[in-house]
Amino acid sequence: MTRERTAAPRTGTPHEVFGAFLKLGLTSFGGPIAHLGYFRDELVTRRKWIDEKGYADLVALCQFLPGPASSQVGFAMGLMRGGPLGRLRRGAHSRFRPR
Repeated sequence: MTRERTAAPRTGTPHEVFGAFLKLGLTSFGGPIAHLGYFRDELVTRRKWIDEKGYADLVALCQFLPGPASSQVGFAMGLMRGGPLGRLRRGAHSRFRPR
């Protein structure tokens, strides 16, 4: 039995993760559910960091974790794409998000 890989191999850099989430942080507004839609458009459709099934699975998993699902998805995407430093760089989204 073979197992399909749902995420692209980590080929990004922490700098790339920072830039993507900085853009999202400066341009998106609304609550966590709205952010998941912005994440999907930017990270699945435009940048192709992960496929649709992988993103849906990640969102479903993150809904069970404490805290906003969008924060958990953002941390996971930063970790998957940019490694441990990418996870930390992802913080640009929550720091610069309009309130």
